[in-house]
Amino acid sequence: MRILVPRNFRNPGELNPTYVSSDPRDERFREDVVEIDLRDCTFVRPAAVLWCLIYPLLAKLRGSTCRLLVPEDMVVCVYLQSIGLFDILRTDGVDVDTRGIPDRQTPQLVLPLTGFQKQSEVEAVANDVLERLSTSGLGAANLYPLVSEVFAELALNAVEHSHSRVGAYGFVQFYEFHQGQRFVCGVADGGIGIRESLARNPEIEPRVPYDWVAIELAVRERVTGTGDKTRGIGLYGIAEDMRRPGRHLILHSGIGSLEISEEMETEARRTSLFPGTLAYASIPT
Repeated sequence: MRILVPRNFRNPGELNPTYVSSDPRDERFREDVVEIDLRDCTFVRPAAVLWCLIYPLLAKLRGSTCRLLVPEDMVVCVYLQSIGLFDILRTDGVDVDTRGIPDRQTPQLVLPLTGFQKQSEVEAVANDVLERLSTSGLGAANLYPLVSEVFAELALNAVEHSHSRVGAYGFVQFYEFHQGQRFVCGVADGGIGIRESLARNPEIEPRVPYDWVAIELAVRERVTGTGDKTRGIGLYGIAEDMRRPGRHLILHSGIGSLEISEEMETEARRTSLFPGTLAYASIPT
């Protein structure tokens, strides 16, 4: 199976559903070879990087031979190398031809792709993020604690609820878009997804027939798959924070996706598969 990605690859929802309809979390996944073709890419956004990481890791776990065809555009390759994508994939047995790609420091990369599986690991990484921000000189210093807290909350959700066989991964980066400067945090896992996590609560299970319905419910206060009425405030708090001016949150789980910002909160939509859950927060400086 070869998966062709868009030239300007911004998020997994842009993928052709035909290519990614096979779910590598499913025991029935039987692809002998999985090839992810980035050769024509001229731009890969961080949310898309997380899909490029999680999908082949899960396919490899199912016994597929996996190969990532790197972009021909050297600038994109250098970025993907600097964020740590290639090294993680190669360590886990995915074939990535990185010959000729230089290792370069990216000053705006606060935290490269980093894996974590336990709460204690998340706490250590979040503290590291805050320390790195404090010495970076990037953006507005008064936002450093907020960026660290948003990252920590998204990462804790992943390790506590995903039950992922490949763990969870996250990054923090400073970006200069044409609209202005901003911090972005991304966390993704290859776990059971929001719908199955909420459905573990018998009171909620009948209310989440689809992934997109589950995502809408997950950002409400005191909604949790644990059944503990004191839980369910973390993701709700993040969603409320992202309704402030200029901020933006994307949640993508299974074949459902929801975007939240001050300007818009549409109904969650049906979209291309992300095997697990991806959360992406963007905060202007």
